[in-house]
Amino acid sequence: MSFRLLALIMAMIFPWLSQAMASGIATKSDVRLGQTRAECLSQAKDSISNAGHAISLGVSKNGAYGWKSGEDKMFNFLYITCSESGIAEILSYSEQNKGAGDSAEAVLNTLVSALPKAPALPSPGQVFRDCPECPELVVVPSGSFMMGSPESEPERGSSEGPRHRVTLGYALAVGKFEVTFAEWDACVAGGGCDGYRPKDEGWGRGRRPVINVSWDDAKTYVKWLSQKTGQRYRLLSESEWEYVARAGTNTPFNTGQRITTDQANFNGDATYNGSSKGRDRKRTVEVGSFPANSFGLHDVHGNVWEWTADCLHDNYSGAPSDGRAWTTGDCKLRVFRGGSWLNYPGVLRSAYRNGDSPDSRNYHVGFRVARTITP
Repeated sequence: MSFRLLALIMAMIFPWLSQAMASGIATKSDVRLGQTRAECLSQAKDSISNAGHAISLGVSKNGAYGWKSGEDKMFNFLYITCSESGIAEILSYSEQNKGAGDSAEAVLNTLVSALPKAPALPSPGQVFRDCPECPELVVVPSGSFMMGSPESEPERGSSEGPRHRVTLGYALAVGKFEVTFAEWDACVAGGGCDGYRPKDEGWGRGRRPVINVSWDDAKTYVKWLSQKTGQRYRLLSESEWEYVARAGTNTPFNTGQRITTDQANFNGDATYNGSSKGRDRKRTVEVGSFPANSFGLHDVHGNVWEWTADCLHDNYSGAPSDGRAWTTGDCKLRVFRGGSWLNYPGVLRSAYRNGDSPDSRNYHVGFRVARTITP
């Protein structure tokens, strides 16, 4: 490695050194070269080569670099670093010795002009899927809401307070439906999900929500999806779940003060807040059997409980206010939300909280996926 190359790398680490070389450096930030670091690195390498400025080319853990040289002197150097979310930082250095080499700005402009346009990110309300076997996703907008329930809400539990504002400063993609048996079975067929094939209790598979899956099982599914698609799939945090379930409402349900068995699958032998009794189907139904909420999500109330990423705490004292999962403290239990076909209507409330051990499998518990979208 030449002294100049070593000096340049040191300059990227120590800002005071880069100031001494400022006359020969040009930079550009926040250039999207993909949705993941791997995509960015691949595009960075191709872009340096295609721009015609690399006789020598290399790839490091987080970046790609190339340089032109002659007579044992380095004239032009390019270095592109990639973030985990596919955002690149580009640095161009030029040693214009006796007219050799192009200016740093010229090299940078040539490279940037040769970059392909990054695909547009999904917009709020958009419905898409990343592969034929992948769950259908809906893009939910950023926003804020009051998490928990007011003390006046019927059947309120102490774990639903203190009520507090949560702000999600980002959009995210959320499963339009709960994960189905068909989607889970595709994971198993694809070599994922530890080969586990959960029982369907004789109710059928296909578009029914997968059941008898633990929190640990759900994590194997999102890991498989992430590896298959190159995107960052995960479980919703508890606050994200309540945000998307409420979909802009502050009532016990996103349907209002009451809910009926024509709007969700639950045990209708009991009533809530003056509602009428309804049906008790005694099993799951196919996802999407009931109308979606205003964010376009189906079955956030009833059908199956949905695992979230959080540890279960007694109340919201000390809870994050930015949408992050709360994973500190006692994590013997993980949170699930939304109620199921087995439960009375009060349990389906947007604020109701429950949980179980992460290895527990039950015939009324499933999950819904989320996918990070980086602006």
